[in-house]
Amino acid sequence: MKKNNEIMLKDCIKLIIDHRGKTPSKLGGDWAKTGIRVISALNIHNGTIDNESQIRCVDKELYKKWMPDDIERNDCFIASEGASLGENCIWDSDEKIVLGQRLYAIRADENVLDAWYFAAYMQTSTFRQQIEQISTGSTVFGISQPTLLNVKLKLPDIVIQQYVGALYKSIKRKIENNNKINVELDSMSKTIYDYWFLQFEFPNEDGKPYKSSGGKMVWNEELRREIPEGWKSGRLNQFIKQDKGGDWGKEFPEGNYIKKVTCLRGADFPSICGNAKLEAPERFINEKNAFKILKKGDLIIEISGGSPTQSTGRICYINTNVLRRFRNELITSNFCKAINLIDEDFMYWFYNLWCKLYDSGVFFKYEGKTTGIKNLLFEMLCRDYPIIIPDADVIKKYNNKIEKLFEVIQRNLLENEELSSLRDFLLPLLMNGQVGFKE
Repeated sequence: MKKNNEIMLKDCIKLIIDHRGKTPSKLGGDWAKTGIRVISALNIHNGTIDNESQIRCVDKELYKKWMPDDIERNDCFIASEGASLGENCIWDSDEKIVLGQRLYAIRADENVLDAWYFAAYMQTSTFRQQIEQISTGSTVFGISQPTLLNVKLKLPDIVIQQYVGALYKSIKRKIENNNKINVELDSMSKTIYDYWFLQFEFPNEDGKPYKSSGGKMVWNEELRREIPEGWKSGRLNQFIKQDKGGDWGKEFPEGNYIKKVTCLRGADFPSICGNAKLEAPERFINEKNAFKILKKGDLIIEISGGSPTQSTGRICYINTNVLRRFRNELITSNFCKAINLIDEDFMYWFYNLWCKLYDSGVFFKYEGKTTGIKNLLFEMLCRDYPIIIPDADVIKKYNNKIEKLFEVIQRNLLENEELSSLRDFLLPLLMNGQVGFKE
């Protein structure tokens, strides 16, 4: 096994860009509603660009003052201080951007260091430990530029680096492509929901949009609006068959607490329905509580938590491919509850209806507080809040149309987890020379 060479970072790069502390006001400008995006340390997480909705922009004039050196494709970013210290990613785009606060950009010398190999190397526990060990500070820990440049990298031959880098790039791009597909599919399901159930343009008997094709609308006194003929007002609880509470169980087997499960918390919802990293804990529950095990068709609702700007009531769904993503059976934590519907064919309609109510802030009006924690007044909400109840056939047509989208979303997330597992297992072995490439 050939030994890797130990080289200081400063000896294998062409350029380091450091604009820490720069702000629009210090440069005589201001933020813009649109323009050139400013990537900061807050946008780097788990090797990718995150929180994109919070990225701010500047105009071209401010860009010229801020960026004497342009960011190029394959530049590597690393957060220099604070809670994001050590977070990193590679810039895989030709988009012109501004390097924001608390962030270094590093341009590798391709004769010594393959940029994609370095991107993979930065994701290893070895590199993370190096960053932790050299960081300094009393309240906010950080790394100075000279300290970062003196970090020693263990590098194999450049050809091996290129092989490893190419593998990492292939996996990363596949995961990101799956995530983009999922965003589009989720957006599509919401768009169809809005079109059918808010604009009332569901297909009529001739397959044409109902309202714009002259479909009859009737006044509903309770809702104080017109709705399609045959639709009515009602309550959420008309669709709920039963609910079951959560269970936190024990961390280790103890007494009758021997049934191993994976416990889904509100914090795990973004990884079930989105692309966040899946970190749901394994727990042990009492076997007599096995009735709380989640099944296909269940919906999980967070009933405790939230914040001043975020209500309780987040929701996620359980379908066949969600269940396939876990080795264990699933329960939800005792800050959540699971419900199932009288008619399972209504699940995705109910899910998107609930998401609409959550996004519009309805649940803030149905919250109580105990010991500082907000609680969703679930029974009151489901009993009192008036909703439009569409024709059952329209709901089922929507569900049948949307179900495949949600199964594909979960299939893509499962593939991402398998690719991530392969990456995390194989790349360190390749980097250390424990596994080689065929000539």
